[in-house]
Amino acid sequence: MRAIVHIGYHKTATTWFQNQVYPRATSHRWIGRDRAQQALLAPDGLAFDAVEAARQLADPADPRPPVICEENLSGYIHNNGLHGLMAPEVARRIKAVLPDALIVIAIRAQPSMIAASYVQYVRAGGTASIRNYLFSQTRRRGALSHPFKAPRFGFGHFEYDRLIAYYDSLFGRQNVLVLPYEQLRTDPDAFLDAIASASGLTVDRNGIHDKKPNRSFGHVTIAIGRVLGLFTARSVADKRYLIDIPGFYALRRVALEATARIEGRARADRLLGKRLLAFIRQRYAQSNARLERSRGFDLRALGYPVEDAPQAAAIELSPPRKAAKRVPAAAAARTTPVSAAT
Repeated sequence: MRAIVHIGYHKTATTWFQNQVYPRATSHRWIGRDRAQQALLAPDGLAFDAVEAARQLADPADPRPPVICEENLSGYIHNNGLHGLMAPEVARRIKAVLPDALIVIAIRAQPSMIAASYVQYVRAGGTASIRNYLFSQTRRRGALSHPFKAPRFGFGHFEYDRLIAYYDSLFGRQNVLVLPYEQLRTDPDAFLDAIASASGLTVDRNGIHDKKPNRSFGHVTIAIGRVLGLFTARSVADKRYLIDIPGFYALRRVALEATARIEGRARADRLLGKRLLAFIRQRYAQSNARLERSRGFDLRALGYPVEDAPQAAAIELSPPRKAAKRVPAAAAARTTPVSAAT
């Protein structure tokens, strides 16, 4: 048996693994998120000490190998993993602390992933439209327009093949287990069996509830969430707020969940729209093709955009209207920044 480090991605049922699966492990010692974050994520770039991190993760009274599940090890979805710099640094930290670990990486078809990321952004207090969320650089000025100064959402975060290849280079391909989230949705037991086969993991599956995805939001719930987000400063950076009302964030979450139960969820393609969906599908076609070749997946059958060769013409998307519109100088002072009404 060996250590397991499940690095995400976000929106691939990591909460279910953290609450339902890994704490029931009998072969491995579950390490909670707070402890894993403190050991592997909290030290800044030049302060990380592998010996100290190993000490924090150790338990002399329990010799079983550890199992860690922390989606932020793959980078935070709302800031492009700090301009893509965080994930490879974390990979090096894991290698220094747990060099023989099995790395588990769960992926998800990008159209569904990006729609889910936006819903999560609104759920956490975000106020921007989906176009402004995805193309936030078009509405930023000065230092805030540079992702290396003020990271925002970035499409590169979901080019899975690049991070997977990096982990392959550190740990060896045979020690990096890549699993599509779509397989978990259809057959959770087979998903767990794949991890068990590669690591020796045994879990008491009695009492594990079936995987149920977080309730998604429909169009009405999203609109209400963006408006209500103007009255709380939490919990994402790329947002606006008029006033931060104490305790309102929790009340807002309750109201949105109730609305979502009534309305139902919005399909990813409808939430994204035809042109944005086409852009996303083309954006990731080559990355997914590389991943198919390296891992032998049939990602196309699972709904991933895949192309065997670059398309002749790229799909162009104009920037969000608010950012593209020219405002006369005399009226500039009266222009309201991008808000929930955008």
